[in-house]
Amino acid sequence: MSREWSDAMAYQFFHIETYSQAPKKVRKTADHFNTAEQIEEEARRTPDYCQHVENPRPYLQLVNCTPIDEFIAQRRMKVAALTETVNTKGGGTYTRALRSDAATLYTEVHSHPVTSAAFLADPAAYRDEVKLWAAKVMKDFRARMPEGVVHTAVLHTDESHLHIHILAYNDADPKMDANKLHVGKKAAAEYRETHESDAIKSLDKPELAPLPLQPKKPKPSKNRTTQAKNDLRHAAAVDAWEGARAKLQAENEAMMADWRQRNHAHLKAGRLARGKAGDQEVYLATMQRAQDDYYDAVGLPCGFLRHGPRQERLSTKQYAARQREAKHKVKVAKKLEDEAAELGRVDKDLSMMRKELIEAASEREAELDAREEALEGKEQALQRRAAALDAREEDLTNAVGVMTQRFLLSSCC
Repeated sequence: MSREWSDAMAYQFFHIETYSQAPKKVRKTADHFNTAEQIEEEARRTPDYCQHVENPRPYLQLVNCTPIDEFIAQRRMKVAALTETVNTKGGGTYTRALRSDAATLYTEVHSHPVTSAAFLADPAAYRDEVKLWAAKVMKDFRARMPEGVVHTAVLHTDESHLHIHILAYNDADPKMDANKLHVGKKAAAEYRETHESDAIKSLDKPELAPLPLQPKKPKPSKNRTTQAKNDLRHAAAVDAWEGARAKLQAENEAMMADWRQRNHAHLKAGRLARGKAGDQEVYLATMQRAQDDYYDAVGLPCGFLRHGPRQERLSTKQYAARQREAKHKVKVAKKLEDEAAELGRVDKDLSMMRKELIEAASEREAELDAREEALEGKEQALQRRAAALDAREEDLTNAVGVMTQRFLLSSCC
């Protein structure tokens, strides 16, 4: 199957996420944020958005989906036109643009074990397996998506491994809600709708001391002496105010710092006693099933492992054996597919032969029917001719009889 799969990644990699116009912090990073626009531009390799790639290469557009430039233009135009109705406390409503943190972009990343360097060095050697993988990925994606989903897909060959980016938007939803396409988030949301919240409540925040108001500046005086005294009194009042304000701010901040520390400990202890929240359990279980289903649809047919060596704590030899087993399964599956295809071709040929024989028999039967009909026509014609001859013979006989009778009568007379 493969000539040079990376030992560090012979297992499947399939990740899904949603993005909005508002920046979203990337997990396990200090200051890395992503937006929908940034993800789109990175996918189409716009220079300012892929600085993490050492030597960017043009993307390869996958077929049978919307071209990425057209996809991005359509999604942004639709998002800009979206509005939502908001209820006010007084019972009224007003319309505003869609919230910036509303997720409208759905994404998937699929990686292949072959390294980009190996693929670029000899594309022909990997073309068949990469084409099979890409076809399986796209077939599985389309099978999982509901109606009304617009998508694009591109292949990148400029990072450590070949990978496909799929971008999609939920055109059937009035708010283009991408979270409804995310199988885990959708399942968690449905759970929250039918179950009471088991979230751990925070401790009540401390009541902070109100800050004093800044002293008002006195009205200007025409008397310079009075004005000078007023300025001195106001400056002293401002100094006292600033001191009192700084003291109260420090006390308030100290109370909030103490509350945050106690609240953090309270939430941590509560979550430890509770375990994972119900919606978290549903989310994780759903994502686990999604990975299992993906393995059946893509990973196994392409020879990938379901898990990496760390999760099962496999030794190097055990992991290598697992890789060989996975590749052997692919060869067996390919052989079975080829045999099934050959049987399908034989069955198709037999069906064609049967069809041709039936058509030939039908044509022969029609020919015999036509000949029989022609013979019947000839027989009827002969019968009509015989009847005509009989009638003619009878007429002649009658005529001879009449003539004989006349002759006899004439002879007697």
